[in-house]
Amino acid sequence: MKLNKIPKIIVITGSIGTGKSTAVNIIKEMGFKVLDSDKIVHEGYNIGNTLYNKVVKHFGKEILNKDNTIDRQKLGQIVFNDKVKLIFLNNLVHNSVVEELIKGINECEDEVIFLDIPLILEVKEKNEFYDLKFDEIWLIYVNEQTQRERLWKRAIIENKNPDDVLKIISKQISIEEKVSMVDEVINNEGTVEELEQKIQELLKTKGIRW
Repeated sequence: MKLNKIPKIIVITGSIGTGKSTAVNIIKEMGFKVLDSDKIVHEGYNIGNTLYNKVVKHFGKEILNKDNTIDRQKLGQIVFNDKVKLIFLNNLVHNSVVEELIKGINECEDEVIFLDIPLILEVKEKNEFYDLKFDEIWLIYVNEQTQRERLWKRAIIENKNPDDVLKIISKQISIEEKVSMVDEVINNEGTVEELEQKIQELLKTKGIRW
């Protein structure tokens, strides 16, 4: 039986192009445990995992490649044109993520644990993480103009269509609106070193040791 108390739970979030991943890497390098929701989803689709089995059971073996891995493109085509199936798949994924996050939290013996959940504010409005309890949400922030400029440059470097990449912004809650929805805002319009300093200062303010 686990005797240690539940750690303080802090969600790190942002929008595409704000530098959330950089902030998460800084937090990891400081020695904090970070649970990555995107990684949980990715691993959940691996052969034999609970999410994999549930998805295959519901959508059938026609979504599988020859090596029995899930063909994400085929699955995407199925749910893209069927709202009911899309909702079902989203529920499977969200439930899987929440279960793994809660498991990770319960197994953590640290005083603080961070959860990397990029779209927590988008799904929070729909109450899809209702079983997940957390203490605070920290937002990695840049203004929208900086966000767009960074995404444009990244798209060029990655040989992607900048216009297609920028469309992602419209599918997320605006970064300015997110500011009023969180507990702390970390401005990331400067250098990586400045971002690290701001994270350290916030941790000190919260009385969190590292």
